[in-house]
Amino acid sequence: MTQNQFKCEECGAVFYTTEDLEQHNRTIHSHFRCDVCGETFSSESELEAHMGVAHPQMQRSDKP
Repeated sequence: MTQNQFKCEECGAVFYTTEDLEQHNRTIHSHFRCDVCGETFSSESELEAHMGVAHPQMQRSDKP
Protein backbone atom coordinates (compact mmCIF):
# COMPACT_ATOMS: atom_id res chain seq x y z
CA MET A 1 0.00 0.00 0.00
CA THR A 2 1.42 3.38 -0.95
CA GLN A 3 1.18 6.61 1.00
CA ASN A 4 -1.70 7.80 -1.22
CA GLN A 5 -3.94 4.83 -0.48
CA PHE A 6 -6.58 4.50 2.21
CA LYS A 7 -7.45 1.12 3.71
CA CYS A 8 -10.82 0.15 5.15
CA GLU A 9 -10.31 -0.94 8.73
CA GLU A 10 -13.27 -3.33 8.58
CA CYS A 11 -12.57 -5.35 5.42
CA GLY A 12 -9.15 -4.29 4.14
CA ALA A 13 -10.34 -2.81 0.83
CA VAL A 14 -7.97 -0.14 -0.50
CA PHE A 15 -8.98 3.21 -2.02
CA TYR A 16 -7.05 6.07 -3.62
CA THR A 17 -9.12 8.87 -2.08
CA THR A 18 -10.68 9.44 1.32
CA GLU A 19 -13.95 10.22 -0.46
CA ASP A 20 -13.98 6.74 -2.01
CA LEU A 21 -13.26 5.16 1.37
CA GLU A 22 -16.04 7.18 3.02
CA GLN A 23 -18.51 6.19 0.29
CA HIS A 24 -17.48 2.55 0.72
CA ASN A 25 -18.08 2.74 4.47
CA ARG A 26 -21.50 4.36 3.98
CA THR A 27 -22.69 1.77 1.50
CA ILE A 28 -20.90 -1.43 2.54
CA HIS A 29 -20.49 -1.03 6.29
CA SER A 30 -23.81 0.58 6.98
CA HIS A 31 -24.73 1.61 10.48
CA PHE A 32 -28.44 0.88 10.21
CA ARG A 33 -29.11 -2.83 10.79
CA CYS A 34 -32.51 -4.47 10.95
CA ASP A 35 -32.91 -6.10 14.37
CA VAL A 36 -35.28 -8.67 12.90
CA CYS A 37 -33.37 -10.06 9.89
CA GLY A 38 -29.92 -8.45 10.06
CA GLU A 39 -30.09 -6.68 6.68
CA THR A 40 -28.17 -3.39 6.63
CA PHE A 41 -29.08 0.00 5.18
CA SER A 42 -27.20 3.20 4.47
CA SER A 43 -29.81 5.45 6.07
CA GLU A 44 -32.39 5.35 8.81
CA SER A 45 -35.16 6.14 6.32
CA GLU A 46 -34.20 3.08 4.23
CA LEU A 47 -34.37 0.92 7.37
CA GLU A 48 -37.77 2.36 8.26
CA ALA A 49 -39.06 1.65 4.75
CA HIS A 50 -37.73 -1.91 4.99
CA MET A 51 -39.47 -2.41 8.33
CA GLY A 52 -42.78 -1.25 6.83
CA VAL A 53 -42.54 -3.72 3.95
CA ALA A 54 -40.65 -6.71 5.35
CA HIS A 55 -41.71 -6.61 9.00
CA PRO A 56 -44.90 -4.54 9.33
CA GLN A 57 -45.90 -6.44 12.46
CA MET A 58 -42.76 -5.12 14.18
CA GLN A 59 -43.43 -1.41 13.59
CA ARG A 60 -44.12 0.74 16.62
CA SER A 61 -47.80 1.32 17.21
CA ASP A 62 -47.25 4.75 18.78
CA LYS A 63 -46.18 6.44 15.51
CA PRO A 64 -48.52 9.24 14.38
